[in-house]
Amino acid sequence: MGVVVLISSFLLRLFRLLLNAIDPYLSRINIHLVAKPPSSVEELLATIRAESGSLPSLAQNPQWRERLQLSLDSIRTADDLTPFGRWILYKTLLVQIDSLQCFETIAQKFPEVVIAPHPDRNNRPIFIFGLYRTGTTLLHRLLSLYPNVFYISTSQAVFGGASLSDVKQSSSLEDLRRKIKIASRRYSFTFDVFVRAIVSFPYSVHPVDIDGPEECVGVLNRYLFYETMPITRGHDLVNVASECEELSDQAYRLYKRDLHVMQSIANSRPQSHFVLKAPHHTPFADVILRHFPNACFVRMNRNPAEVVASFSSLLRLHNGAFCRIDASKLGRSVQTMICSMTKELVRQTPRMPECTIDVRFEDFSRDPVAVCRKIAVRAGMEHTEATEEKLTASLIEDKAKRVRAGTHVYTLEEFGLDAEEIRRDCKEYCEMFSV
Repeated sequence: MGVVVLISSFLLRLFRLLLNAIDPYLSRINIHLVAKPPSSVEELLATIRAESGSLPSLAQNPQWRERLQLSLDSIRTADDLTPFGRWILYKTLLVQIDSLQCFETIAQKFPEVVIAPHPDRNNRPIFIFGLYRTGTTLLHRLLSLYPNVFYISTSQAVFGGASLSDVKQSSSLEDLRRKIKIASRRYSFTFDVFVRAIVSFPYSVHPVDIDGPEECVGVLNRYLFYETMPITRGHDLVNVASECEELSDQAYRLYKRDLHVMQSIANSRPQSHFVLKAPHHTPFADVILRHFPNACFVRMNRNPAEVVASFSSLLRLHNGAFCRIDASKLGRSVQTMICSMTKELVRQTPRMPECTIDVRFEDFSRDPVAVCRKIAVRAGMEHTEATEEKLTASLIEDKAKRVRAGTHVYTLEEFGLDAEEIRRDCKEYCEMFSV
């Protein structure tokens, strides 16, 4: 199987190179190697309705349609996207809408899956958010090792690649689980091929694992479409939270429903704690508390100048397969985004719930187990000696993988940025969180 994956990923990489080289010339004579995204939401939704026979209920929300139109416009007109990048982003958009329909159909066909588990127990969800590149990924992976925890994996977010027809044709919940298990084998192979062919950055930058704990980005993005461009992921997060209040509220209501759907499909015995991670949650704290009133927030904080440098480097590595990178433009976009997020963290601090834990990147790097222990106590999770041994073993394994992958080296100067300027723009945040 490994040889097949390597050959397939090589062919995909070759296709990417050929498409990027040839498509611009063929387009001049109106020949397109891959289908171009439609110009309007109406055209896109008409196509989806014709193929699937239905549309997600969110299609009735004008703000969702507006966000979808922005995504289409970004994919169609961005001059820094390569032809291959344009194709991948459009296909991703279609998968997200298909996933919306899958979740909705499952909830309607099998209503028992959306019932909140353990109504008589704490069932406290833990939301890990804050700035990018602050240790949220490692913390998420460590907290997922606690017993009775449910986390989202890449595979769970799309039911292992099961299609809407799989859902519609399922005669029972067990039949659906069987179809998802079959689809997962195919999806795992496809995922491995794409990771090897496209996502070429090393483990030291960001671990990639189809079944391990992953961000909620894929789930959240299908409601809000804020990840419309790979070059400045989430650059308009704060604007979405403030300008699309009705959509944000509906998004987190559906998100809560879909968490229970994923949990019910994945497990016969529901866990009592959700552990959810995404920097994209940062400006939505008020909405999260509306739908998860007993949530525990873990906010990860770090020197914003270091965050900008690290995140710019990650995006340059990741998006090189999709875009023509202008390092200076990328750095400025990331600086604007991070400064906007720091201002939001400062603004929302007075309204944080009692169970809010602020963690500095330096403290977490120095003693990750102590930070996990503190969070577990505050969130009502049992921290045992056995759990501590698991955490320690996982940290040793993670360190070994990072050593083998190599050191992630980056500087602000590569992106034409100045550390003092960034810290001045984020002065309130630096002072409030002592970073």
